[in-house]
Amino acid sequence: MTQKRATGHEHNEKSYVDRISMSLSPKLLAEFDKSMIKAGFTDRSKAIQTALHSFVDEHNWVEDLPKSGAGAIIMLYDNHVYNRDTKSTRIQHKYNDIISAATHLHLNDNNCLESIMVKGDVRRMKELANELSKNRGIKSLKFHFVNVV
Repeated sequence: MTQKRATGHEHNEKSYVDRISMSLSPKLLAEFDKSMIKAGFTDRSKAIQTALHSFVDEHNWVEDLPKSGAGAIIMLYDNHVYNRDTKSTRIQHKYNDIISAATHLHLNDNNCLESIMVKGDVRRMKELANELSKNRGIKSLKFHFVNVV
């Protein structure tokens, strides 16, 4: 018996996995393979599955939003591209109802690390993270959320 999945592809009911192919730069693949080995993986498929699960977990928390919580937004950015003194400050002032603290660390001539501790309305936290992530110069933005019990 076959069934049609959300992807529109028909699959045998007994199949356990979907096979995909992807295009990656050789540099990214080499870095992934190196990281995979450091993390103790011997199977690239398992490492990619784990990475995909992390990505899904990181972005699906927004579906069942609790009303309040706490978290940290961690940003790595190029300080020559991302105008932290004006843009970041302006954005952070807009969300001062949920921001409890912020720290800024100069890593080198080009890179800065900033952490913003947030507490309160979860929807506002998501809005803040999204607004910050849209800015040029952001190399990495992670939002770590904890549900306050």
